[in-house]
Amino acid sequence: MTGKVKPPHANRGVVRKNEEEEEKLTSMVDYVRISFKTHDVDHIIQNILHIHKDFMTEKPKGFYGYVGTWEMDMIKVMYSAPDDERGTLIEFSGKGCRQFESFLECRKKTWFDFFQDCLNEKGSFTRLDIAIDDKRTYFTIPSLLEKAQNGLCVSRFRKSDYNGSFDIGDGRLGGTTLYFGSKKSDAYLCFYEKNFEQAEKYNIPYEEMEDWNRYEIRLKNERAHSAVCELIKDRNLTSIGMAIINNYVRFVEEDGPEEKRMRETSPFWLEFIGDVKKLRLYTKPQTDFYQKSRNWLKNSCAPTMKMILEADRATGQNDLSDMIINAELQDKHEKMLEAFLTPIHEMVV
Repeated sequence: MTGKVKPPHANRGVVRKNEEEEEKLTSMVDYVRISFKTHDVDHIIQNILHIHKDFMTEKPKGFYGYVGTWEMDMIKVMYSAPDDERGTLIEFSGKGCRQFESFLECRKKTWFDFFQDCLNEKGSFTRLDIAIDDKRTYFTIPSLLEKAQNGLCVSRFRKSDYNGSFDIGDGRLGGTTLYFGSKKSDAYLCFYEKNFEQAEKYNIPYEEMEDWNRYEIRLKNERAHSAVCELIKDRNLTSIGMAIINNYVRFVEEDGPEEKRMRETSPFWLEFIGDVKKLRLYTKPQTDFYQKSRNWLKNSCAPTMKMILEADRATGQNDLSDMIINAELQDKHEKMLEAFLTPIHEMVV
């Protein structure tokens, strides 16, 4: 090991008021699943992910019918039994996407390059999520919900849903989430108030957070695969952001023909869609691995460890340090530590 990755602040994604100005409208790849017919896991890890397998940990279990997983925190490669046509599956959650971007950045590659590599290996995209962060807030989610409930939304979807929360103590409304389409379908949209989510997650007063909407486009199977092909062709979000959002949802003026589809599009929606059309993929590479495990240690174990430490100080014993020194690391802990301490460029193939 020749260097140590400096861990970022735990709340790196949180944006409070008066912090450094960021772009007001950005988009990110937020979830990816790609299946390959091959059972050659080593080939997928080395030639698609370009990660040294030595830094990954194997688990004898998987999801979606796969029997095992090679993983580096939230970057996962699942494999099936030799006689199972499922083959191999790459899966990145939102955090996994941010982590994988650190490897792309190190190789001076982009998501488009990665997508093309997957297609070259006959990969089939079974899920693709695109997240658009809006800190300008062209509209509020509650106002959009109200317009939809008042019949001012024209959509190809037959169903919509929403949820929200409020404080029992003072009655103040919490975050609102608006869904277009069914979660079981191959395409649906989710619009929600990200600032409320972040304030609750990090226990920050809502008043300290700046306005922040999140719009998620969630695609599966053929729609996900087609969207990736369009992304590679255009190398921007025109096809995804404009074509998908505007294709499925449009807000119209209250006055006009009785047939809603014939009415003029509302100015606020035209402005929003016009700016979404200009979007390019934005990346936030994250070199911080296994934050979830450290958070678990902090939240679940730290109070007990502090109690033992205080007892040691009072009694002159060394129980806590003895426990730590005598603990035996499992293979997964060794791999986690190695990945955390190793610079990204040393993990890249």
